[in-house]
Amino acid sequence: MAENDDDIVIPRFFKVFFSETASESMAIPKSFNEHLEEPLPHKAKLQGTGGGVWTVSFTKIRDCAFFTSGWSKFAEDHELKDGEFLTFVYDGHHTFEVSVFGHSGCKETRAVVETVEISDDSDENEEKDSSMNDDSDEEEDTDPSFNADDDDCLFGEVEEVSQSIYPVDSNVTVLSDDDAGVSSMEVTRNPCFTTNLKHRIYELLIPANVVREHGPTFGDRIKYIDGEGVMNGERGKCADDRVCFKGWNRICRRNRLREQDTAHCEMLHVRKKVHSIKITITRG
Repeated sequence: MAENDDDIVIPRFFKVFFSETASESMAIPKSFNEHLEEPLPHKAKLQGTGGGVWTVSFTKIRDCAFFTSGWSKFAEDHELKDGEFLTFVYDGHHTFEVSVFGHSGCKETRAVVETVEISDDSDENEEKDSSMNDDSDEEEDTDPSFNADDDDCLFGEVEEVSQSIYPVDSNVTVLSDDDAGVSSMEVTRNPCFTTNLKHRIYELLIPANVVREHGPTFGDRIKYIDGEGVMNGERGKCADDRVCFKGWNRICRRNRLREQDTAHCEMLHVRKKVHSIKITITRG
């Protein structure tokens, strides 16, 4: 029988939580070391089933790797109890998808992050309606200079030149340190690109050269993850090799993105299928 994607085994392990030994740090089984990068990254990302992402320190003591600083926050937010069962699915780089199984033996969704549903209809209405009444309940924009429909006077850049692949060959990208509240340089093999305020802000365009070079695949939906939380976006249509997702205007608004700012976009994936885009803003 021919091998297909369903035959690929994704690295994973499980742990039983006991507060006495795992309140401040969580040990990773030694047998899992073969799946970890060398040298071990300083940080790891834990993606909960509730949509949130936690940054934890990745530490190796003797031959055993641990989640240390930041793990206690993850355990607290998920209200972990003695005897509960956790599974960790590894994307091969620095992100683990963590599921929690309660005492009933069933998978539970905890630490839910509020998400905003984005549809094609809402974006099309925004493009046609300069008053943008459908956004008035979500967030009132008090800055009169930020008008998403004022194309001629505010946005001086054209779509094709406003996005570029992140200009380093070593795949170094800027990620936010959720615990310290500052930006730090980390090594990641996740595909990355940068963008800034475009002439049209309704869609995030993933450049064609990024798609061709890394070969990612995409579903019909994507999660935008920024410092404020998580938003959902739906895939749009592009005539060329670029890939676009709607709802980018809401990210621009709540991050107060300006022409001189840069948005660093890291595509989080499992087996090259992108499920989320982590966004870090650098002010110009």
